Amino acid sequence: MTTRSRRRKPTIAPVKWTPTPVDTAGWPTPLTPEITVVDVGSSSPEDVVADNRGRIWTGTVDGNIIAIDAGTGRWDVVANTGGQPLGLEVIGETLLICDSRRGLLSMDMSSGEIRVVLDHVDGEPLTFCSNVIVTRHSGGSTPRPLELHLTQSTTRFSLDDYKADIIEHGGSGRLIRVDLGDESGPPRATVLLTGLQFANGLVTHDGRVIIAETGDCSLRSWEPTTGTSEVLRDGLPGYPDNCSLSPDGEHLWLAMAGLRSRPLEVLAGCPRARRLVWKIPERLLPEPVAPLWVLKIHLPSGRVVADHRVDLPGFGQSTGVSERDGRVWVGGIGSPRVAWFDLE
Repeated sequence: MTTRSRRRKPTIAPVKWTPTPVDTAGWPTPLTPEITVVDVGSSSPEDVVADNRGRIWTGTVDGNIIAIDAGTGRWDVVANTGGQPLGLEVIGETLLICDSRRGLLSMDMSSGEIRVVLDHVDGEPLTFCSNVIVTRHSGGSTPRPLELHLTQSTTRFSLDDYKADIIEHGGSGRLIRVDLGDESGPPRATVLLTGLQFANGLVTHDGRVIIAETGDCSLRSWEPTTGTSEVLRDGLPGYPDNCSLSPDGEHLWLAMAGLRSRPLEVLAGCPRARRLVWKIPERLLPEPVAPLWVLKIHLPSGRVVADHRVDLPGFGQSTGVSERDGRVWVGGIGSPRVAWFDLE
């Protein structure tokens, strides 16, 4: 979600919609933990994931894949995707990378070698691949992914024009299953769910796939056995982005990219007005009010059990979160910094 290049904006076709009212009934009092930041030298380390060697992995706007020592904060650039990495996933010695320009990539974490896993779905380029999770693997000491689920935030716009999708609210996001098989043939991609409002972070819990819908300020649950979906939690007071499971497997860590946009919601029923808003120069469009902000949600009930929210000028929007060894790591866009705080 970076500043777009100076070129002609795409045309949008806004639709009428009704924002779900904010619902924070029963929420805990927001916590303001002490924050430590790590500058990784490149802008917008969007997602953060942990491996079993005490490293935190992130990817930045210039394509760098960076490994951070969780103990010392020292970091190294391991590889470059040649595109722009977004969501990440670790499985064994493999880092899966959603690249907004190149599709789904795989990196050997020891060598830094990168290969393309999937770059087309149903004959169309896989643009704006947003997040990926492993839903089946081979097991053993060096597990190999066999099945993945990934989100495509929008089929209509590029990352540079992500605000177009939010303003349009047309619901062109998708959930896709990828069957990797035995590596003797190409991956098989199946579109499972369409109509998502800026599909983003993913986790699995109790056989379900949980999807963060940024444009609807909600979490959606997909049930593979029935092929149905339902809203797990709506009425969030901000925009959910990437997410991860807590170590106990029963809670969701959810990065919140900013508070809801009041002007956008006022114009929800006015497509013509939103079309005019999109014509405003990019630099004049409002950015969300964005504290460093992550929620912890009990997945069986959908209840918010912790709200960590700290005003941290210059950090940007919180877009990725991961817990490891009692420490919560937060990635973001709009600055070169990753942050962390210790749980009490």
